[in-house]
Amino acid sequence: MAAPAAVAVQILASLMPNDPKDIIKWLLIIIMLPLALLVLLFAGPVVMHERVPLASPSQVELYVDAAGAINEEYGFDVNWQHLLAIDAVRLKQDFSRTSAARAVNLAEMFVEEITKTRTVTDPETGEITTETYTVYEQKSLSEVLNDLGFTRAQKHKVYEFLEIDLTFLRDVGTGVPPGWMPVEGRFLWPVPGEYRVTSGFGSRVDPVEGIDGFHYGLDVGCAMGTPVVAAADGEVVFAGKAGNYGNLVKIDHGNGYETRYAHLWRIKVRYGQKVKAGKVIGYVGSTGKSTGPHLHFEIRLGGRPVNPVDFY
Repeated sequence: MAAPAAVAVQILASLMPNDPKDIIKWLLIIIMLPLALLVLLFAGPVVMHERVPLASPSQVELYVDAAGAINEEYGFDVNWQHLLAIDAVRLKQDFSRTSAARAVNLAEMFVEEITKTRTVTDPETGEITTETYTVYEQKSLSEVLNDLGFTRAQKHKVYEFLEIDLTFLRDVGTGVPPGWMPVEGRFLWPVPGEYRVTSGFGSRVDPVEGIDGFHYGLDVGCAMGTPVVAAADGEVVFAGKAGNYGNLVKIDHGNGYETRYAHLWRIKVRYGQKVKAGKVIGYVGSTGKSTGPHLHFEIRLGGRPVNPVDFY
């Protein structure tokens, strides 16, 4: 019986065309196919599944205000949703890098200054002169994307964001006011020093699927690798991969209480381990159904999710 390697060579040889030009094309296909698969594997999920800009209501208002200011000054109708979608792509969903000045600068890119000339006749002397004047016209979204040097994939992503009416982002609450800091009691805050809640407990539009859903915890925006600590003493009842949660740790605290820490980059505890409040159990990541680094934190009582904010 022929060795597997020899059989494989025979099969490839039988498929090889005779024309030298066709041989070159065939070899290029063989070389490029693995590269294409890698692109689909690593780039595909980001391009295909992020459906909503991950901006907080206060960040959204920066773009609303910037569009409003330009429209009032020039009589345009620049759409703030266009600004938001553009920066969702430019900032790779990290809206912590945005600002009022950035939003205004982007809105100003929709303004095109055009210098024109016209002839003017002096009514007394009949002398004809030429003068220049300036008019302002609104650029299209397509023109602005070209000016920004967006690739075809980036343009597609902007238009994908705009398939959804993003007005709801102005009303989505985080469950906490601006500048909020947790008051620790029964539970410690799971990411010490990081208090930027990006999504609260309750009904919301799913940021991956773009459909109505329910959020069973809090999302805390953090840098990749930020330490995550146990909110209270307890026993690790799960530590591993768990579907949409990605890398997940569950801790049983007794009396019906359980906490969950999802989308972790790395887990630092094991099943059955006893942990003390404040012990590092993992690090913030973006595993599972996630569009960027953050901690998804849940508190459950009797198996039912409750609003974590109520404990802080």
